[in-house]
Amino acid sequence: MTWKYANRHTEDGSILPFEILEPVSPTEMIICEMDCTLRKGWKPIMLLGNCTNEQEQQWDIEVDPEALMLRIRLTKFGEWKDAQGHTYVLSEIPKRFHRFSFVGGIYDADADE
Repeated sequence: MTWKYANRHTEDGSILPFEILEPVSPTEMIICEMDCTLRKGWKPIMLLGNCTNEQEQQWDIEVDPEALMLRIRLTKFGEWKDAQGHTYVLSEIPKRFHRFSFVGGIYDADADE
C-alpha cells in the first residue's frame, strides 16, 4: 500500500499532518509539514481544566510549498521516527488534532470571529 501522509503524534496527544514527498527506501521517507487552519466557529469549552468538546475540531489542511523537508526512518521496533525522536503514523488522509488542557487551553482567537 502506498501512503500519502505521515501524521506526527506528540507527547501531549496532539496530531500534526505531514505530506510524504518521496520514499527513499522501504525504511526511509522524505516528508514536509502541512499548513493547517482551524475552521471558524469552533471554540473549546473548558471544564475544570479539561476541554469537553475536543472531538468537534475541524481543520482545513493544505500543502505548504515553503515547508522544510524532514527524513523519517523505520525503527527496528516498527515505528517511523525523525532525528529528534518524534513518532509518525502513516495514513491515507492527513489528520490534525489539538489537545487542549488547563495549561495549553489557549486557542486561536480568529476561530471565534
